[in-house]
Amino acid sequence: MYLNEAVKGTTGFSVSQNIQYEIVTRAKRSLIYTSKSVKEIAQELGFEDYAYFTRLFSKTAGISPTDFRKNHK
Repeated sequence: MYLNEAVKGTTGFSVSQNIQYEIVTRAKRSLIYTSKSVKEIAQELGFEDYAYFTRLFSKTAGISPTDFRKNHK
């Protein structure tokens, strides 16, 4: 059995979706509990392309990182 099939069978989500969820969860924590910029948070999470990180966050969370921070402060 392939890893992706095993993970999807157990969680209902692909490996990449699980990784994206974890990245967004870590970003949300940083957005709530630190005053770091979205760009700094993206870089800490390994994203060189800030715009790509913002698109990934928005797609996964359904809201932009900036709006998420505003709603949770």
